[in-house]
Amino acid sequence: MTRTAEVFAEVERAAAAVLVGSMDPLRLSLLTMVVGGHVLLEGLPGTAKTLMARTLAHLTGANFGRVQFTPDLLPADIVGSVVYDQRLGRFEVRPGPVFTDVLLADEINRSPAKTQAALLEAMEERQVTLDGRSHPLGDRFMVLATQNPIELEGTFPLPEAELDRFMVKVAVPSLGVEGELELARRVDQGFDANRLEEILTGPPPAGPEVLLHLRSEVAGVSCSEEVRSYISSIVAASREAPELTFGASSRATVALVRLGKARAAAGGRQFVTPEDVKELCMPVLRHRLQLRPEAEMQGLDETSAVGRVLARVAVPR
Repeated sequence: MTRTAEVFAEVERAAAAVLVGSMDPLRLSLLTMVVGGHVLLEGLPGTAKTLMARTLAHLTGANFGRVQFTPDLLPADIVGSVVYDQRLGRFEVRPGPVFTDVLLADEINRSPAKTQAALLEAMEERQVTLDGRSHPLGDRFMVLATQNPIELEGTFPLPEAELDRFMVKVAVPSLGVEGELELARRVDQGFDANRLEEILTGPPPAGPEVLLHLRSEVAGVSCSEEVRSYISSIVAASREAPELTFGASSRATVALVRLGKARAAAGGRQFVTPEDVKELCMPVLRHRLQLRPEAEMQGLDETSAVGRVLARVAVPR
């Protein structure tokens, strides 16, 4: 078993004391953190997206920041601003909440495109430019953005350029009957999500030093020529699909390779398999594909579009 597999198991065991239901969103978010990406979480209000983000930050020993996106939010409310200090007689930088390790951009699609775009430089280059100077954010910087389904009132669709910068889009489902029953049991016994630090005691299982080791181990995982060809064929097929206006960008190729290696290491393997790639295609591709209007009228959605793309590419043996 790899050290990555051990750490992932420890994180999931600890998170089970807080989170109810599937651990897939947490696991995929941790995979993305290991390879230096960003996550878009989509789900209805009340599906514990914020709690999952706080839990991930706590179990990785990361500094946590949160911005509640609203229609009147300004870019400076996120990245910071430059103000004149009369006492010192000079301009000073006042950093915004983006200067952290894990930034929760809560309900990101409640703000218009101008404010959403304030995160573009931070997500792509891990820096913020203020007053003509670049301010680094650190190699652990990660955006965990939540969004409500776009059908809800008062939402603004994210621009394609920003969507593409999210390595994965994770659909967070509501709890089933058994999950709701377990949640009710925990609340009845005194569970309070605001007391996270009292529940998750002890050192974080995936702290900064551990994360560096995981990244080194993931970098050593091999990705064969056959698997690389499979990835490139999937991305190419998405661009040629008749039901799509446009397919995945080259960032999808990068994401599938990096996440494939991380998923292999988390599974205790030193090599990427086609199954790793197939399992990752949905979260990596779903937000990068644009359906044609006629395809939407026929009832196709992003999930079925990804399925059709995968069906057109032969799986290597």
